[in-house]
Amino acid sequence: MSKKTNVKSAKQLTFTYFSIVAFAIIAIHFSLLDATLEDFEQLNANNRLNHAKEVAKEVFDENDVLNVAIPPFSHAYIGKEQLPSRLDLPDSLPSDKATELKRVEGDDTEYFIMKTEMAIKNTPKIVYFLYFDDIYESSEEQIFLNQAKQLTISFVLILISLIVVLRISDRLTNPLSHLADELENRSPNDLSPISRPKGIVSKELLQLVHSFNKYSSRIHQLIERERSFNRYASHELRSPLMVMKGSISLLGQSNEPEFVEKQRQRLLHASNEMNDLVTTLLSLTREENTANLTSRTLTTEEMNTIMSEHAHLLRGKPVEWNVHLTEETMVKVPETVLKILLGNLIKNAYACTEEGYVTLDVSPQSIKVIDSGIGLGAKPRGVEGYGLGLLIANDICRKYGWKLTHYNNESGGCTAEITLAQEEIPSD
Repeated sequence: MSKKTNVKSAKQLTFTYFSIVAFAIIAIHFSLLDATLEDFEQLNANNRLNHAKEVAKEVFDENDVLNVAIPPFSHAYIGKEQLPSRLDLPDSLPSDKATELKRVEGDDTEYFIMKTEMAIKNTPKIVYFLYFDDIYESSEEQIFLNQAKQLTISFVLILISLIVVLRISDRLTNPLSHLADELENRSPNDLSPISRPKGIVSKELLQLVHSFNKYSSRIHQLIERERSFNRYASHELRSPLMVMKGSISLLGQSNEPEFVEKQRQRLLHASNEMNDLVTTLLSLTREENTANLTSRTLTTEEMNTIMSEHAHLLRGKPVEWNVHLTEETMVKVPETVLKILLGNLIKNAYACTEEGYVTLDVSPQSIKVIDSGIGLGAKPRGVEGYGLGLLIANDICRKYGWKLTHYNNESGGCTAEITLAQEEIPSD
């Protein structure tokens, strides 16, 4: 037993992808909030400490002090030894830039320090500025709390959106599930069109149903065509055999040269007809690259031969046959295949014409078999009317890129027209 592939349903995929998107939105939201607060805190500390530098220079120049408080949140210290002992300074401290510090007793990042060189009473000194704003720190926590509330609301909205999306996904996929169940429960021989699924039907689902029905129709036509082919094949193949059997039986009744020659010709004609039929049937079932075929010119002699081979069907009828070929016509088809194709059309024309004419008209654009018979409307002229001959004719035309059509002509009869392939038609 083959191992089943673990394939998720549409609802599962919707839940998975929606969850990924929701998680990404929340993560991006927190990342942006954290980055914004960090940048704003750094910018605020830089501005505060730069302002403190201006105030500290004036105080140190006018007073003999080593440290000074600069309201509301800054302090200035001349020399590193004046700094509070609770501070843990990094080994390398950049100049003129606010740097965030951690207190020794905790991991809170509440202090900002800036080191700068300043001329105090015309003597260069290293001055350290500290900045601490507990109100800002409290405000930052409040901002996080507010953001947490907003995040909770957003999470609830995302959860509601997920439920709605899953409901929509379920309603959209239910018709597809019903369609799959209907196809699974069908018998192998049931090729009838499937009905429109119940529920919300999308354009894509209707297109799928239409394509499936179209495909089923093609399969049904193929099966019916094969059934008709088998139905008529026995008759078409049996006819030459019956002629051969009859001729063999008659050969034992007389030794007259003329009689023997007549039966020999009947045997030869029947065997050739059967051989051509079998060859054509086999060629239709065999894959063949028609692009490799070479063009050949149709001749009046070849057309006359094909017409005359079936002239016995006109015996006792006031019907004349003729060939009309005035322009050079090139085709890419074997002689035997063309003989079978035209022979089937000619036999139908002979059989359906009681008086008048049957004309084979050949031109570079098309080949027509024109008769003055009963026409298409006199009796059914579908596949059943033409037997195996029309099936073979249609298959030959399809294989070689031709098109076979039937229509009534002005004389009341029928015209079978073969439109040649575009590459076979000569250009101006």
